[in-house]
Amino acid sequence: MNNPIFISSSTIHFPMPMYQLALYGKGGIGKSTMAANISVALARKGKKVMQVGCDPKHDSTRLLLEGKAQPTVLDYVRTTPIGKRKLDDVIMKGTDGVLCTEAGGPEPGIGCAGRGILTTFDTLKKLGADELDVDMKIYDVLGDVVCGGFAVPLRGEYADGIILVTSGEFMAMYAANNIMKGLGNFDTGSPRLIGILLNSRGVEGEDELVRRFAKATGTEVIAVMPRDNLFAEAEGNGHTVREMFPDSVISQSIDSVAQRVIDVSEGKVKCVYPTPLNDDQLSDLAAGREIRRGDPPSPTRDPCGGCSRCKRSIKDSRIMMSCAAYGALAAYMKVRDYAVVLHGPESCLYFMDTSRSKAVVELFDRDIFTTVPTHNIRCTMMDDAVSIFGGVKYLEKALNDTIAEGHKKIAVITTCMPGIIGDDCISVIDRIMKQNPGVDIQYVPADGDIVGEYSDGFMMAVSNIVMDIDLGVQPEKGYVNLIGQSFFDIHTKKHVEELDRMLAGFGLKVNCRFLDETTLDNIENFCRASIDLLINDTANNREIYEHIRHRTGRSLFPIPMPVGLYDYEEWLDRIGSYTGMENEAKEEIRRVEELYDAFVAEHRNRFEGKRIVIINKLSFNADWLIDILLDLGAVIPLIAVQPSPRKKKTELISRHIDIITQDYDTDHFIEDVRDLKPDLIISDLARPNEGIRFARVGKVGLGITPTLEYAEYLENIMRLPEEEGWKRGGLQ
Repeated sequence: MNNPIFISSSTIHFPMPMYQLALYGKGGIGKSTMAANISVALARKGKKVMQVGCDPKHDSTRLLLEGKAQPTVLDYVRTTPIGKRKLDDVIMKGTDGVLCTEAGGPEPGIGCAGRGILTTFDTLKKLGADELDVDMKIYDVLGDVVCGGFAVPLRGEYADGIILVTSGEFMAMYAANNIMKGLGNFDTGSPRLIGILLNSRGVEGEDELVRRFAKATGTEVIAVMPRDNLFAEAEGNGHTVREMFPDSVISQSIDSVAQRVIDVSEGKVKCVYPTPLNDDQLSDLAAGREIRRGDPPSPTRDPCGGCSRCKRSIKDSRIMMSCAAYGALAAYMKVRDYAVVLHGPESCLYFMDTSRSKAVVELFDRDIFTTVPTHNIRCTMMDDAVSIFGGVKYLEKALNDTIAEGHKKIAVITTCMPGIIGDDCISVIDRIMKQNPGVDIQYVPADGDIVGEYSDGFMMAVSNIVMDIDLGVQPEKGYVNLIGQSFFDIHTKKHVEELDRMLAGFGLKVNCRFLDETTLDNIENFCRASIDLLINDTANNREIYEHIRHRTGRSLFPIPMPVGLYDYEEWLDRIGSYTGMENEAKEEIRRVEELYDAFVAEHRNRFEGKRIVIINKLSFNADWLIDILLDLGAVIPLIAVQPSPRKKKTELISRHIDIITQDYDTDHFIEDVRDLKPDLIISDLARPNEGIRFARVGKVGLGITPTLEYAEYLENIMRLPEEEGWKRGGLQ
């Protein structure tokens, strides 16, 4: 009976209407027994049936195959190359011609069984299972965990109807209630719950309790299976009760369920939308109390999924623009001596490295680097099979290959996939390091976006990289460290020359840029510098330095690298006092004041009385911009900042704090613009379509020269006719 079914052209029939039924319930509640019996009953009513076991135990079809287990789809996927796979290898013909297949699962404690369900369905589809001549397809699904994988049969393309198998035990009803909740998340626009099948455990008052549960959730008990030794006797012989004892009361109940399924499939009986119980209501049910009234049902999930045709917009500013794994990779790739092993799919590496390479090429074109930055990146190339069966062997191979190439400093960064399936990366790393003395492997369990966004991953990498700082190195006079997450604003030849000029005036030169394109030697000798300067005063940069301070005990210079006249004057005064070069500081202050005053006198007539609105995401300090606009005679009716929700505790530091609107709601942006009627909007938000001149703003460099150039840029925008769209303000 349990011979493989060979799929030939005569067995393929399309189009053929097929009804798909999913049986859900708590593990061990008897779903597989019920599914197999219902399959036989349907077959004996003339239906062509296929049963798909969706439990890692892969015992759903055993009673249809004389008690024997069949090969699972996942084992087949693991051992058979794609080009050699055939449908008849994973489908067997059982009792009354029922077609049988089992998903299977990974080894206990390894991989993701839920992902295995997805892979099973995809494999069966690619091999042609959807074209089989089948009237009814039954999915037997584990219901304790309704995660994304195990919930797949709840989706509209897989389940036309659902039967919940439960007993009178609380946890069994709890699982059934959860499945009802999951069903609501996959609403297709039509009800799909057929009802509850009570598989009795002999609990006192069980029948009444389950019927109360059914009534409270808006459904009904469609059949009651008694606790009977006939089940054990039939299973002991490798058969279903419906096959061995066709005249029993049990078989009659099974036939009634099969007929109910047929009637539903033919539209003679309607399904229902369930109303799952909340925790309080479940407590009332378990305690035998009257079930209190619950909250009104929440709207069902929109089956269209929110496509662009609905003209919806996503306003949740918590949406991540990039993941933590990318942030960690970007940090390590700034240190030339590190090799990075990205534990994840090749697609993740492609997007991350392509994005970063583009930025580096842009900087290289600006004559910043004397040599091309190296990219020592390797990927473990995880695929669907690895996500199911675990990827630690791939990680081990990647590490050994990287070491064989001569790398001694390695970083392992995890993407979403190993984080979800629970790969034990630490054990692999510890073992590899013991086998290879002198090799240092740093681990960043970013798990893609599970731990957060780009900056979160970047900081995880920083917390590791600072451990490379040699605390035995003594400070030397004349060296400074620059601290920043991004050095992009000083990555032009002009800005680098300005930076060098500002420092050289006080006998200083850069020791280490943390964290910019650098070497391990620069990081190890971080403590050689006597001064640590923030490249700009942002929350991210202060967070970087907190890691440095915790490692070294050092303190920041009180003034970051300056932008604009007033910050530059304060910086000059402090750095002059620190270096004992007060006269040089005073001379530079005199020079820049003369330059600034001359610029204001020449350009003030273009800005006098102009109404300018500034909207900033708090990604940089805008005091320099406010200063120069006010000095040029502009009117600023609105200065607003919109800090990231991930930096809610960030304190805005500004000498203009009294005229700044903090926590600005950008939903009011258009309305405010219409009310204020500005001549110019300066913002890092999207350009409003209001016929108003618009300029982008960001980090502009150091000192006063870039700020004066930016003011000229604004002046040119205001001089251009607004109707010439190609001349509208954009990035400099």
